[in-house]
This record gives sequence, structure tokens and C-alpha cells, in this order.
Amino acid sequence: MHFTQDIYQREMEKLMQSVPNFSPRGCGVIVVQIPEIPPPTFAEVMLKTVAAVNCPTFFRRLNQYLNESELSPMMYKNDKHKAMFEAAVRKDNKRNYAFLSAVYLLTADHKLWMTAKYHIRQSEIYFDSIILKNSAENAYTLFCCAKDLYLGTKHMTVSDLADSAIVPPKVFALVCNAMAIRRFGLGALETIKNGEIVNG
Repeated sequence: MHFTQDIYQREMEKLMQSVPNFSPRGCGVIVVQIPEIPPPTFAEVMLKTVAAVNCPTFFRRLNQYLNESELSPMMYKNDKHKAMFEAAVRKDNKRNYAFLSAVYLLTADHKLWMTAKYHIRQSEIYFDSIILKNSAENAYTLFCCAKDLYLGTKHMTVSDLADSAIVPPKVFALVCNAMAIRRFGLGALETIKNGEIVNG
């Protein structure tokens, strides 16, 4: 027997008349199987990383890089780069993506890293105190890009990155990887390695 015609109030009335600590009939656990969504590919991650960039020449170069590296994208410049980077970030805050991306670029050149590492304390990079002497052109490019990713400065423009005469292919690949690290953290490196992204 119901004392009200309002549907909402009827439900409240049923609830008040039910036996305490017992689930009403028809109640239980509903199991819904969510279809597994495949993780994004390296190309999807890179395109998401640079989605805000508005430079057709940069995108042409990025697409060329993605097509060339589809089977074996470059994760590190070499084994020395991998070892220096992993040692440099071992004890640091893995959630500071700006720091990780900058260190990734600084460790890509041995001489640059030997200069820069003395100006890093407690996940802070003091770029103003780093003085580059007799550095190669690629090292200077890596330094400028690291500074831009860390501080938000604009020493290297998107147009510069799009120009292969200014930024050689290997350096371009490293900068793209660093941009992905800046966006997704260390998970971006796993993306490069496996062709899919994991949480960093």
C-alpha cells in the first residue's frame, strides 16, 4: 500500500518500509566488461605532443621522421646517452617532466653533460650559470632546446626545428623525444621502445 502518488516519494516509502541490513530483491553486483583499449602508438603520442604547433614545415618534417622511424625509432643517441640519462635521473623527482626532458637533451652530448651536470641541484637546473666553451653546433642546439623545454624560453623556434640545415635529423629526433617526455614523462621513452605509451 502506498500513501503517495509521486514516483520519487514512492521509492523513498519503499526504502523506509524495507527490512534494515537486507538488500531488496533483484539487487546485486552488476559486472560490466569494458573492452580493452589499445594504448596509443608512438606516432599518436608524438602528434598529441605537438598538437598545438601551427607550422606546416615542422609537421612535414615530423611526418618524415615518424615514417622513417616506424619500425625502429631512436630512443637514445647511443648507449652512453642512455647510461648518463638513467644515472642522472635515478634519484630525482620523476614527476618533474620539464626537468626530465631537459636532462634527456643535456645527456645526449657527453661534453655538454660534463659541463651542465655541476649546475644541477635537487632537480633544479641553473642554466644561467652554465657556460659553454668550444661547444659543437649540435651541443648548442641541444642546450637551447633543453633550456626552452625547462624554462619556457624561445631560443629555438619551431621553424628552426623544421629546418634540416639548422637541426640535423638525429638532433631533431632527440628534440621530438624530449618534447614527448615534457608532455608524458618517462612513459614516452617506453612508447618509443615498444611502440605504445605506458604511464610514467
